[in-house]
Order: sequence, then C-alpha cells, then structure tokens
Amino acid sequence: LSSGAMSDPSDQPHAVAATPAAARFVFVGGLHRSGTSLLAELLKAHPEVAGQLIDGMPEELEQEGQHVQRVYPVDDALGGPGAFAHNPLAHMTERHPLATAASAARLEADWAPHWRGVEGAKVRLEKSPSNMLRARFLQALWPNSYHLIIVRHPVAVAFATAAWAARHGGGKRAASAASVVECARHWLRAHDLLLADLSSLTNVRIVRLEEFVSSPDAAQRTIDAICADLGLRRVAVGELEAAAGRGAISAGVNRKYWRACKDEAEAVHTALGALEPRFAAFGYPLASLDPAASAAPAEPSRNRLGTVSEPSRNSPWIDKLAPTAAGADATRLSA
Repeated sequence: LSSGAMSDPSDQPHAVAATPAAARFVFVGGLHRSGTSLLAELLKAHPEVAGQLIDGMPEELEQEGQHVQRVYPVDDALGGPGAFAHNPLAHMTERHPLATAASAARLEADWAPHWRGVEGAKVRLEKSPSNMLRARFLQALWPNSYHLIIVRHPVAVAFATAAWAARHGGGKRAASAASVVECARHWLRAHDLLLADLSSLTNVRIVRLEEFVSSPDAAQRTIDAICADLGLRRVAVGELEAAAGRGAISAGVNRKYWRACKDEAEAVHTALGALEPRFAAFGYPLASLDPAASAAPAEPSRNRLGTVSEPSRNSPWIDKLAPTAAGADATRLSA
C-alpha cells in the first residue's frame, strides 16, 4: 500500500496471545518422502523433547498431529502427497481468519491427550508435512514457536512420492511417468511458497536431507545446531538412534532414484530437464542426484537454499531472492 492509503481491516494479522515459554512448540515440516519422520523421531527421542504418540493411528499416518486436530484441513483433504501445495487452502499465514487465540486453544486441547515425555521437556514437537506451508499461521498462534523444514532433492522426492501414491492409492506396483513429473512440479510449487514465507518467520532452520545423512559428523552437527537453537542439552546422535529404535542413518538415500531417473523414458528426461534450471536455483541440479556427487549443495551464492553444516544464526537462504528481498534475514533465530 502506498503511504497514506487505508488498508482493509480484514487484511490485517489477527492478534494472538503468546504461549508461555515452557510450552514452546517445535513444528517439523517438509514434503512427504523428504525425511520428516527421520528428523522428528530422532528429536522426539531427546529427553527434553515431548512428542506425540497417538494410540491406534495407522502406520501410514506416521504419528502426525494434523490427523488429531479440528482446526485446519489435513494433507489428504487438500489433494494428498504430491499435490497438496497446489491447493490454495494449504498455504496459511498470519492473515488467515483462523489465526486466532481460539484456534490455538482448540489445537492445544486436541493435541493434549497425545503428548508423551512431557515431564522434564522444554519443548513439544509436532510433525506434519504441510507445516512447511502453514509456518506463518502457526507462528501467529505461538509467536515463540520454532520451525524445522527438511528439504530433499526434488527428483528423489518425485519418484518416491509417486511410487508411494501408486502403492497406497491405486494399488499399482509402479508409478507412472506422468505422476513423477507432476510430483516434481509440486516440489517446485511448495518450495516457491516456502521461500516467499521465510522473511516472515522468526525462528526457522532449513535442513537438507542429503547433507544431514552424509556422515555421522554431519548428522551430529545438525542435531547440535537444533539443540543449541532450542536450549537443549547436547545428546549424541547414536543415543538418539538407539532411543528411537532406529538403525544408523544411511547416506545412500537417493541412490535408487538416480538409477530410476537414468532408466526412465526419454519423455520423462525431457520434462525433468526442462525443470532443471528451477531445481538448480534451489541448489539441486539433476546431476547432484548421483550418489557419486558431493553431498554438499552448490555454493550458497549460486542457489536459493542455504546449508545446515554451519550452525549459523543467519542462513543464506533469503539472501538469494530477488533484489528487492536481498539481504533480508529470513532465518534469524531468537535466543
């Protein structure tokens, strides 16, 4: 709005009372098949983190808090994995009419029966993929909330999501070429929205799956950085893996998708090749899917995503936007 113009009151953020620091929320988000469960399970194993254990929930719903609340639509209602970001209802900000104290109270009441490990916990962690598109909304409800977004190579996500949807949705054994390409386009839509939101978020950290799993030291650095952000004591990743009942983190997360990409029909190569400049802008050229390539992304000065190898308080994420946003500190982490 130009100076002196009167704004529409309906376009103003809704005032929401802050939640006490003792009840701080951590929200994990990221597209399906990006590693949200891996990251959430490790963090929930930390003795100072309360997580959700939802009795009777089907395994495929992965203990996600979205399925036991009555405030916003779940991912499946928005189109499901590989599609939900195209639905305008998925993107929620502080200007949403539901960004009210009543919504915060309703969510806390819905989630209250499912918290485990609350005694001695400093934070409560909820994981749902579409949190990546409603971080601004959740921040409006709980201004001191902390947001962890995990990102994975778009082609790996596309193949993995299309295959999962084929098995669980239509009963097919393999994904179609068209669905792979559509899932790749969905990745771009979701991350374009996320990127535009970052300058409005106060406490956010971006984790690249490939970097996180590249070595035990890299995984430890990432967990250490998150714990430092949240004021949690340092715990060895090996201890978290054991407590979560997981095996050691594997670095080969994208290997089979590199093979699948090489084996695909020329039409898929052509379609994905046409999208490569946009993938590369996020630090994910097609060649980086090759397991022989370095686990580290392209130099931050050449892409729109930062890196988590440094527990820096100022990620280079937002600095690579259009000139009007250059230099904005989108990932500042308050003490």
